[in-house]
Amino acid sequence: MALKRALVVDDSKVARLTLKKQLEKYHLNVEVAESGEAAIELLKTHMVDVIFMDHIMPGMDGLEAVALIKRNPLTATIPVMMYTSKEGEVYVSEARALGAVGVLPKQVQPGVLFGMLLKLGLVRDRRSASSDDVAEIPATSVPDRRQRDPESAPAGFEVSALMTRILEDQHSELRSEIRSSYAEFAKQVADEVQEQLREHHELERMEDDLARQRSSGWQILSGVLAIAAMLFLALFVQVRSEREAAYKELGDLAAYLERVPPANTAPVESAENDRNIATPEETYRKLLDPLIWSMNESSAVPFEDRPFDDIGVDQVTGLLWRLSEAGFQGTLRIDSHLGEFCLVSDAAGIYQLQDPEAPFTSCSFIGHPLDDSRQLSDRQTPSFETFRNTSPLLADSGIELDIVVRDRSNSYPRVPYPDDPVTAGEWNNVAAQNNRLEYSLLE
Repeated sequence: MALKRALVVDDSKVARLTLKKQLEKYHLNVEVAESGEAAIELLKTHMVDVIFMDHIMPGMDGLEAVALIKRNPLTATIPVMMYTSKEGEVYVSEARALGAVGVLPKQVQPGVLFGMLLKLGLVRDRRSASSDDVAEIPATSVPDRRQRDPESAPAGFEVSALMTRILEDQHSELRSEIRSSYAEFAKQVADEVQEQLREHHELERMEDDLARQRSSGWQILSGVLAIAAMLFLALFVQVRSEREAAYKELGDLAAYLERVPPANTAPVESAENDRNIATPEETYRKLLDPLIWSMNESSAVPFEDRPFDDIGVDQVTGLLWRLSEAGFQGTLRIDSHLGEFCLVSDAAGIYQLQDPEAPFTSCSFIGHPLDDSRQLSDRQTPSFETFRNTSPLLADSGIELDIVVRDRSNSYPRVPYPDDPVTAGEWNNVAAQNNRLEYSLLE
């Protein structure tokens, strides 16, 4: 079977080379381009079987490049996969609407990448059949665009063929996402089993008397399998509980909105019944308090990230929408707290996290690079600033957004720091939980 060709479009040389090496492991010929404009020019003379497109690039961004590729009859059927750190259902929907088959993260797992290539027909699955039993993929399933002469190709193209291909891509993408989620879950359980097995082998080497007891090995292995089964069950119950809680929250919100009477409707219940029924304010607060609690439970900010970035835009947008639907009128306050990290400086004098295994006493500095800063500009991206100034959820909903930037002296730890830490990793695990956002409602 002829080698397939891929095009990687990214302004980062490191990102281009990283994905290029991964794709070459699957015997693909890989072309690279450093911008959307360069990719369009390359496609005029080189046809490929798949395109990996970064989103944020100088000049033409990734979505603009995808739109041009899909408008050209000669390149419209090439599957395009967005290869970017951007996330969120809104972004994925926008990318698919323009013709992309899906979105891959920059730190893509090899199994996810292989599954995507497999569903596109660019690699073969050799796990279930030998090379002699696997038939070549028909040329009609993935067209060999390298043999196409752009100058002699017809100006038009088969609309029905294009629509069929798009529908197949979308169906394959859904199957791939489901399969990937199960694969990730299975990998987590497998990792837990492997970790327990490694601990078991260490124990055998340290205690010679246990090595002479053959039956003990099977007992420990049974215990490991039992732990794995319990972990699997616990994770399953947790996922189901979170899903049920989300459904219940939405159901409670809908039920509350239905029970609240219009402003000009007089109450018809008796005074005695009124005393036994929760007031709208009580029900309203009962719904909003768990919502704010859940936001605070998942509000930790990684050391390398800004607290108010593209992910923050999605989170605050979702929270504002829920508050608006519940009829909240007032101020959403977000406090940005700093964690006190164990840091070392590199050759350029920039502070970085110390190696987790290094002794705690090797830290050059305990704190945060923004210890003395109380400027919002140091903690937000341009996209978040644009969101604050233009979002209709803030302009028309009666909800104000108040952001409080705290320096080190005014940041409060959520988790106490250890009194006598041994390693830098032990200290930084706590600092990562205290480097967070804190949400509250003011009416």
